[in-house]
Amino acid sequence: MDYKNHIEHYKIDGEYYDYFAFDKFMVAEINRRYQEFLNLANPKPNSAILDIGSGGGGSSLIQKREARYFPLDISDNNLKRIKELSGNSTFPVNGDAYHLPFKENSLNLIMMSEILEHLAHPMEALKEVVRILKPDGQLVISVPYKEKISYQICIHCNKPTPTHSHLHSFSPESLRYLLSQAGLTPLRFSKNLNKVLNRSHINYYLRSLPLRLWRIIDFLFNTIIDKPTSMIFVCSK
Repeated sequence: MDYKNHIEHYKIDGEYYDYFAFDKFMVAEINRRYQEFLNLANPKPNSAILDIGSGGGGSSLIQKREARYFPLDISDNNLKRIKELSGNSTFPVNGDAYHLPFKENSLNLIMMSEILEHLAHPMEALKEVVRILKPDGQLVISVPYKEKISYQICIHCNKPTPTHSHLHSFSPESLRYLLSQAGLTPLRFSKNLNKVLNRSHINYYLRSLPLRLWRIIDFLFNTIIDKPTSMIFVCSK
């Protein structure tokens, strides 16, 4: 499936969908994912971090790392809200994943949190990532784990559209292959946010638990019940 004008489509979505009004359970899930991103990548102070398709952004966690944060989104509304809620080290950028407005070899760390499954042409986006990533830089990417895609009727165009606008489903093997074909070397892999813990809201009640302890619990559940919400790859160029 392809959009005739993906930029216009997502601008409309940005007017309707409030990325800053998530319920407390979704907020806890997003925070854990960003914590895991930063834990795996461990960016140095003053690193340049690009967050592609930032939505509501992960600026509060990223700013604690004393990094320069570049949230990139198609929606001006999202970027304006991120800036209002962020400090001086946040620099919102309007753009899309196929045409990243950055110079070659310019960024230390690029994050793609639950973005690749939305893109009609994921390889094009990954090649853009390779272009702008520094030689010693890292990509940290998460996608839904072995998702079963369903379809709904789009309220804008009255045509069948995937639920949550997810166009692709990935397994660890298929995503590893795609990353490799784009010129990236997968270094580390993890399964994240077990669905049993999510749907029972246990993850919410564990939200204050230190990341190290929470990761042990999440790992044990994913080992016993192979139902993670997401999988994460850390890649080098």
